[in-house]
Amino acid sequence: MGIKESAKQYNALGFQLVAMKSGHKGPQTRDWHTKGVDVEQLTDQQNIGLIHNLSSTCSLDIDNRDDAIRIFQDYLGMDATAMKSQYPCWRGSREGIKFLFRMPNLERIGIKKLTYKEDSDVVTVFELRGSTGNTGVQDLLPPSIHPTGIPYEWVTNLPDTFEEIPLLPEVLIDLWENWDIHEKPMLHCLGKWTPEPVKRQLPTKNDTADIIELFNKNYTPNEILERNGYIKKGENRYLSPHSKTKTPGTVVLDDGTIYSHHGADLLSDGHSHDAFDIARILEANSDWKSAFNVAREKLGIEQVIYENPIDVRPFKFFHASEAIDNATPPKWVIRNVAEEDSLIGMFGPPKTGKSFVTIDMACCVATGKDWHEKKTKQGLVLYLAGEGHRGLSRRLLGWEQVNNTPLKDSKLHYSERGVQILDNLDAEMMRNEALALQDTYKERPTLIVIDTLARNFGPGNENSTEDMNRFVANVDRYIREEFRCAVMLIHHVGHNDGSRGRGSSVLPAALDAEYKVNKHDGLDNANWSLDLEQTLIKDGRGMSPMRFSFSETEFHHLLDEEGQPTTSGALVADIYVPPEKKKSLGPNQKIVLEALETVYARKVRQARGVGQDVHEVTVTQKELRDEVGDMSRSGLANAKKALIEDHKTIEELEPGIYAPTERELF
Repeated sequence: MGIKESAKQYNALGFQLVAMKSGHKGPQTRDWHTKGVDVEQLTDQQNIGLIHNLSSTCSLDIDNRDDAIRIFQDYLGMDATAMKSQYPCWRGSREGIKFLFRMPNLERIGIKKLTYKEDSDVVTVFELRGSTGNTGVQDLLPPSIHPTGIPYEWVTNLPDTFEEIPLLPEVLIDLWENWDIHEKPMLHCLGKWTPEPVKRQLPTKNDTADIIELFNKNYTPNEILERNGYIKKGENRYLSPHSKTKTPGTVVLDDGTIYSHHGADLLSDGHSHDAFDIARILEANSDWKSAFNVAREKLGIEQVIYENPIDVRPFKFFHASEAIDNATPPKWVIRNVAEEDSLIGMFGPPKTGKSFVTIDMACCVATGKDWHEKKTKQGLVLYLAGEGHRGLSRRLLGWEQVNNTPLKDSKLHYSERGVQILDNLDAEMMRNEALALQDTYKERPTLIVIDTLARNFGPGNENSTEDMNRFVANVDRYIREEFRCAVMLIHHVGHNDGSRGRGSSVLPAALDAEYKVNKHDGLDNANWSLDLEQTLIKDGRGMSPMRFSFSETEFHHLLDEEGQPTTSGALVADIYVPPEKKKSLGPNQKIVLEALETVYARKVRQARGVGQDVHEVTVTQKELRDEVGDMSRSGLANAKKALIEDHKTIEELEPGIYAPTERELF
């Protein structure tokens, strides 16, 4: 069957197609992903591709068979060799194979690719290909011609109807939605990534490695995890009690230590941990001295009484007049935002645009450009990039294009890795490198950005008062006091109400100013905005809230394997609109909402037990009334109306049929 006849068959299934030159994998037209081609206009001398974002389809594209089998069997618990008989699949070369699925109702999903470096080559293991936004994703379909000259062919027959195409399996949905949690464990499964162990800190001569070794002989990491509420999932994975995604991202490694990929987990500090170290973090508030005494108690060894060290620095009182005589006006790095010789915090949930704000600030200071009508002091800027190295270069390119300002001659430098600031040796190494740049430019740094605190923290715990005190002290010692510059700390939100950053309250007490980032999601990844609000200032007048919109850019000199341009962008000033204050729930409203969620959750479990689609689960008026109990009809009606119209926590799908607004879709 030729291209045109095959295309008609695909069209009958509801597939939207894109045409391109025979032997080519990438579409040539810019807007190919917005509308499918008219199959009557096709010729047999063309290639055709399935437009996933228009067809409600997606694919699993396996490039490296051996690695993929290992991942699917050892990590995901799927029989990769049996998948060919379970799911529609096709191939264009003997090394790879593609599986076709219906795309579930996921929010803002794009391509995810598992890769690793092998010498100078980049090896792709597999891809999850599809899009639920405006991004175009396509796969060539048989009988198109692969660039090697081999025609694509179906390995198993395509179903007769769209509904017979299997829905993406739940294990792959979880993988796609929580890719950041799964990526490193999958690479570890292949032996391509190993976390660094925590560096030991022995507070006194009484605290020896022998105690750690003896403790680890008597206790396993699994015991300590389960004792602290971690739930075992499968052979070597645990679900953290702090997890919001319900993805078991705490992994037992081959050497028996554990590594956590949960952003909200106390164990998620970029290191692997043995039993002693898990107990130190979870049961001794990350304090080393307390951890050694806890270990001694468990092992039946006499505990140690630690004496507080004496401060040997000379002590002197100064008269108030000396402070008055030495008073100076503020020296702004960014007017009314960041002052010289200050410690500034910026916090917000993950992926809210914090780095876009700080990159914008850093680039403006490094080039001397005003930061959204606020004057800057041009100078040397150092960016400690602990996260997102792959995207930093594209974000800098995006800033150049949006601001029409080249960075080639700027004074902006970034690090290739994070700094373990609690490790004196690593912090000193960073300071020495900064001093070398200071000698080169003949000026001290003006602004140093630490992005993020978690990835630059080091061998300690953010929730520990002692560790956070040491972190702030080392930031002062190795950065702020050394260079008398503005230091900006980027941090994740830590509490349910999002009112402050994660970790010990020592940090906000040490800050001179603090800013909060709130993101407003748009219809797709390219249309979103954020608000920047000052939440703390020790002296002076605070900054008024600001709103920024994301301006997307395309880099046509950076094309992916399908010929599509790479995208990134930068922030542009927008009109700030104060957010609407949410009303708190009344007593009856709380009862009704809890009742509806209880019935809904019960019916979801029942549906899953018999293999039914969860997205069809609803709650009837009678079920809701029965669950509420003795509440009056008017009380139920008024509470229900408020939850639907004012709080928007319940949807009325049709008269007398309800579901939670944030409900499960698969």
